[in-house]
Amino acid sequence: MDNLSKIITILENEKIIYEKLLSLSMEKKNAIIEGKIKELDSFLKLEGNLVLEISKLENERESAADNLAKELGCTREELTISYICDTIKDKRGNQLKDVADSIGQVLGKLKEVNDLNGKLIEQSLEYINFSINLVADSLDGQKVIYEGKTEGNKENNVRLFDAKV
Repeated sequence: MDNLSKIITILENEKIIYEKLLSLSMEKKNAIIEGKIKELDSFLKLEGNLVLEISKLENERESAADNLAKELGCTREELTISYICDTIKDKRGNQLKDVADSIGQVLGKLKEVNDLNGKLIEQSLEYINFSINLVADSLDGQKVIYEGKTEGNKENNVRLFDAKV
C-alpha cells in the first residue's frame, strides 16, 4: 500500500474512533444528568482506551505523511490536503478530502457535546457547594462531633460522621 492510501485508511480508522468517542460523550451526558457516577467512571476508562488508539494511529499517520512528503518532494509543513489534492490527480485526493471533512464534522459535534458536559458538571459542582454551605450554615453554633462518642450535652451535638465500622 502506498503512503497516501495508508494515510486515507488511517484517517478512516480515526474517524470511526472519533464517532465512538462522540457516542460515548452523548451517553456520558445522560450519566452526568442522572448522577450515575459508576457509569461515568466506566465511560472515562473507555474514552482513555480510545484516545490511546487514536494516539497510535496518529503516530502511524505522521510516519506515512513524512514518507509521502519525501515522495512528493516537499517539506512536511507544506504537505497539506490541498497540496496533495493539487499534486495527485486521482480519486484518492477526493477520498482524502472527504474523510478529512467528515472527521472535522465529527470533531465539531464532539466539541459541542463535551462543552455541554463540562457545563453540566460545573452546575453539579455548584449545586454540591451550595448544599454543603446550607448544611454548614444550619450547623453554625452547634458543636459537631466526628466519632461515636458524645461530649457533654447530647442535645447540642450534631453527628456528621459515625465512627462505627
